[in-house]
Amino acid sequence: MIPDSPRPRFALIVITQALLGMLILLGLGTIALLPSVAASAAVSLPEYADLRAPLLAMCIAVVSLALLVLAVASLLVHRIRSGTILLHSSTRWVDAIVAAVACAIVLVIATFVIISNGQAGSPFLALTFTAGCLTLLVLACITLVLRSLLRHAILLRIELDEVV
Repeated sequence: MIPDSPRPRFALIVITQALLGMLILLGLGTIALLPSVAASAAVSLPEYADLRAPLLAMCIAVVSLALLVLAVASLLVHRIRSGTILLHSSTRWVDAIVAAVACAIVLVIATFVIISNGQAGSPFLALTFTAGCLTLLVLACITLVLRSLLRHAILLRIELDEVV
């Protein structure tokens, strides 16, 4: 722990953690509701009922990855508050976020392939999936840039500790 390092206000940390917790609860609720939504969609669109199981699995997997990212973000916010963010183990948690986003990109592409093979897509859906993949790719790149900044800050902190 680094006692003299500047930290965000406690109220900001509490609000951030509360909002992350609310998003996690929303994600868990989404996972709980997805099977019933998929069942009603299969009833209303029987010609695509055979796509129900693979698309449901893909949706649950994407939401689970989002929950993982939220949990890791919450952990990193806690590490910022406790002053332990400038440890090498923090970069592993950021790597977990990048890996989860990369897995989400693969899942989005796989979902698009499933929908295309089932002949259930449209040009708008293709555009939406493309935008989703690009958005996830940008998030991964931004996270990697921030990871490099974190690594640099860790190296500077180690160097400063050696000087002192």
